[in-house]
Amino acid sequence: MPVEHWFDVICPYCYIAQDRNRILREHGLRVVEHALQIHPEIGPGGTPAGPRSGPSYEFLAREAEAAGLPLRWTDRIPYSRPALAAFEWLDTTNPEVGERFASAVFAAYFADGLDIESLDLLVGLAEEAGGDADALRAALASTEANDALTRSEVLAHQNAVVGTPTWIAGGQRVSGLRPRQWFDDWAAALTR
Repeated sequence: MPVEHWFDVICPYCYIAQDRNRILREHGLRVVEHALQIHPEIGPGGTPAGPRSGPSYEFLAREAEAAGLPLRWTDRIPYSRPALAAFEWLDTTNPEVGERFASAVFAAYFADGLDIESLDLLVGLAEEAGGDADALRAALASTEANDALTRSEVLAHQNAVVGTPTWIAGGQRVSGLRPRQWFDDWAAALTR
């Protein structure tokens, strides 16, 4: 049974959701990734990030540590559409490359504090993930990659997905980050 999962590379809950996807995969479930731009109002150049303090950020820090994911906040929230379009295009050519690329983009932003709007960075990460750098650059320069992202957004709309992370499987929609044990239990129920 596939588990459909929507994410955005600027969503810290989605960054940690990589760990939840790992739990699902360990139970033998196939996770099908879909990109969804959660802040279309953030354009090129990004936007300044507000204070990163309080209960939500303490929760994120604890969950990232438990998942073994370094978490470093930057002072800007980037425009995610190019990275998401690159993911969708790569994913249509090879889902394993798409998955490695998404993980690399998450790490570049949340662990290394890099500018994930940089076309050179995205192309380099795609090449490291096993993708065709020249073909990706051409897909991003044309409408091809953006069209792939638009198809993913239409699919999200058809499934009433309005936020990230969201998973759908077994007739159930799960929105938001839940505890690791919850995902263990859900995966066990889905594989019965």
